[in-house]
Amino acid sequence: MNTLNPDESQKVDALRLAFYEVVPKELRTFCALTSRISSTVLTKLGIQNELLPCQLWYTSQTQNFVVGFLNKTEETPEWNGHVVCRVGNVIIDTATQNLEVKLKVPVPWVVVAGRFLVTTQLIARARLENEAMLEWFYPPPNALVQPPDEPQEIIDRYSALLFDRISNSIE
Repeated sequence: MNTLNPDESQKVDALRLAFYEVVPKELRTFCALTSRISSTVLTKLGIQNELLPCQLWYTSQTQNFVVGFLNKTEETPEWNGHVVCRVGNVIIDTATQNLEVKLKVPVPWVVVAGRFLVTTQLIARARLENEAMLEWFYPPPNALVQPPDEPQEIIDRYSALLFDRISNSIE
C-alpha cells in the first residue's frame, strides 16, 4: 500500500471539501455513482485509485447499523452493497449519507479515513464528533460485490466540474 504524498493528500482533501458543492445532494446515497465520480476525478488528477466494495458500520453506545451486503446471495432491486474509493493509505466514502437519509443517523457527507496497515476484515475506521464510529469492513464471503453500472454521462459531467473546481482551488 502506498502512502499519499503531501500533494496527493491536498488533492484528496480538496475533493472531500468540494464534492457536494458540485455534485447534487440528490445523489448522496448512490455509492456506486459517487465513488465512480471520485475515481474519475482522482485519475484525472494523476492519483492511482480503485473502487472497493465494503460494508459500512455505524456504532455508538446505543445504536448499531450496517449498510451493504446484508443479504449476501440474493439479488435485490437496489444494489445490496456499498462501495468506496481506495486511494493509497485512505478510503473516500462519498455516500455515508445512506445512514442519515435511511436511518436518521447524522454523519458527515464525505469521509476520508485512514486504512489499516495490516490485512484484517476491518478496512478503515473514523471516529465522529458524537463519539460514534464509522467502520468499513470487507464484504462477507460469497457476497455479490460487483457495483452496478451507472450512467456515464452523469459521471463525466460531475467529474469534469469537480476536477475544474479542485484544479482551480489548488493552483
